[in-house]
Amino acid sequence: MANLAWTLGTLAALGGTVLADDFDHQPGVDAGVSLAVETHGSNRGVARDYLVLPSGGELTAAMRFVTSEPSLGGQSLKFSDLGLFDLAGRWSLLPRLEISANVTLLPKQPSFTDEKPWQSVGVGLRSPLGKHAALAISGGGGHLMAHEGMWTREALTLEWRKPIADVLSFGISGGLDGITLTAPHAKSALISEVAISTSALFREPSGHWGGWVGIGYAVPVTEQGTDPTTGLEVDPQPRLDFRIGSVLSLVPKWDLYAEYAIVDRGDLSNAATRLPILDGGFDQHQIVFGVTRHLEGSKRRPHDDDALQLGMR
Repeated sequence: MANLAWTLGTLAALGGTVLADDFDHQPGVDAGVSLAVETHGSNRGVARDYLVLPSGGELTAAMRFVTSEPSLGGQSLKFSDLGLFDLAGRWSLLPRLEISANVTLLPKQPSFTDEKPWQSVGVGLRSPLGKHAALAISGGGGHLMAHEGMWTREALTLEWRKPIADVLSFGISGGLDGITLTAPHAKSALISEVAISTSALFREPSGHWGGWVGIGYAVPVTEQGTDPTTGLEVDPQPRLDFRIGSVLSLVPKWDLYAEYAIVDRGDLSNAATRLPILDGGFDQHQIVFGVTRHLEGSKRRPHDDDALQLGMR
C-alpha cells in the first residue's frame, strides 16, 4: 500500500497547481478490478457535460448482478445468483480537485460459495489538465476468493475528451494499472497492465438524459509470482471489455442510471489466466442499477456555469 500512499500524495499536490476548467466526462463507479481503464466520475457528468465535479458532492448506491459461464466453483452464475452492492461518495474538495471513496458489499451469493460480506474498498482523486483532459489516481483493496489474503490495486489514468456536437462527445482514456495478490505463508503475485479505452457519450441538450458506449483494451506488461490460492504462476492475457449505459437526471437532487458491462479476464480453461477476485477476476457480465443523491456545496463557484456549457462551445 506504500505505492498507493505515494500516488495519492502526488495528485493531492498536483490538484493545487494545475490550470484547468471543468469539462465533459466518462461515467463509472470504482468496481474492484473489473474494467480496463475505469474512470470513476459522476454519471450526471454525461448529461451535463462535466468531468470533475464542479461543486458539492453526491452519494450513490448501486446493485450489480453478476452472471458468468461455469468458473466460480465450477458452476455458472445466473441472474440474481450473485449480487454486489456498491456505496460510493464524491466531493468537490477544491476548485480543481475531486475526491471519491467507495465500498463494495456482498448481499447475495450462491450456496456453493462462502465469501466475506464486505468485498472491497477504494479511494480516488481527479484533477483537470486544461479544458479537455484530466488526471485520475485511484487505489483500493479487498479479499481473495475462498482464501485468506487480499488484493490491492493502484491505477494512474489520463483522460481526454472532445465535444463533437451539442449531443455527442468522443474520448480516449489510457493509463497504467497494477494489481498485487498477497496471502499469509504464501508467495505473492504482481501484475501490471497498459490499458486504453474509447467511448462515445450522448446527451440531451437540456441535461436531463445521457448515455454512453465504451470499449476497453488492456495488455499485461509485467507479471511475476504465483497466485496464493492455486500456487500457479500468474499468466495474464490481453483483455477486451465493453460497456453501455444510460443516466436519467430529471430533478436537481436525484439521478437514476443503468449499465451493462462485459468483463474480460483470462480463459475459463486456464486458472493461471484468471484472478482470485470475485469482482472482475474472471469472465463475467454485470448488470447495474443505481441511484444518486446530489448534495449542494456551501457556495457556488464562478466557473460552475462554464462547466455546464462546455458541450455547446
